[in-house]
Amino acid sequence: MESRRLDDSGFDREYKVMGVFIDNAKTYVQLSIGALFLSVTFFHEIVGIPHDEKLPKDAILTVSWWSFLCAIIAGALYQYFAAKFLEWKSGVERSHRSWPEWLVRHPWPCYFAMLLSFYVGGIFFTLSAMIHLRRS
Repeated sequence: MESRRLDDSGFDREYKVMGVFIDNAKTYVQLSIGALFLSVTFFHEIVGIPHDEKLPKDAILTVSWWSFLCAIIAGALYQYFAAKFLEWKSGVERSHRSWPEWLVRHPWPCYFAMLLSFYVGGIFFTLSAMIHLRRS
């Protein structure tokens, strides 16, 4: 992979900007983990499903859970590729190649996938909660 060395001030700016995005991705990962736990607690404590009973297996709730899980994975991948992006921008020579190189140079698709998955999960959880609250 070709090296793309920035001058020190350019790298410092890039590092600060990427740091903000990495911190934001960490927040979305934590929110997604919390949303998964919250959804289970919600159905037991608010909807009133006893703890010894299984949660409903409706498609809307399942989509919500999968979306939050995808947000967690995409957020973790973004953090990795953002760090590899900074490594590439720093010009540090490595003896190994990064795979896939395109994502090292363009980590934004993982960030976009994280955001999309998180908000889809939130929308589907809200729909599922509304449906189950009406039934109870």
